[in-house]
Amino acid sequence: MSLRSIIDSARRKPHSLKHQFRWKLVPRFIWRSVQSFHITLLVWGLVTIGCIFYLTQWMNYRQVGHRVDSLETQRSILVSKLELLEVEISYLTRPQRLEALAEKTMLMASPDTIQYQLSWVDVSSSAE
Repeated sequence: MSLRSIIDSARRKPHSLKHQFRWKLVPRFIWRSVQSFHITLLVWGLVTIGCIFYLTQWMNYRQVGHRVDSLETQRSILVSKLELLEVEISYLTRPQRLEALAEKTMLMASPDTIQYQLSWVDVSSSAE
């Protein structure tokens, strides 16, 4: 064996190490695309754009969800206030209460039944 052949064999890559770093589970077309810088840059750019789009949609969904929750809370508060106001209106417009207020504050008496009656004489005399 000459010195030249020893140097050549040392410089030569062994055939067994040629595919040592290739992933066995990755399909060949993905491995070839990873080897190309431009294609890799394009793929990662598309992945990044997809992730950003997903995040914006997710944030929008959460924001809309919070807005719906706050509107439902406001609606329930307004419904309870409306029910309370309806109860107050029914209390304030009771005929017994209005009669008591008229008697106390305005010194009005309740009308007699005679005032409600109309006779034919009253109707015919008012028509003349």
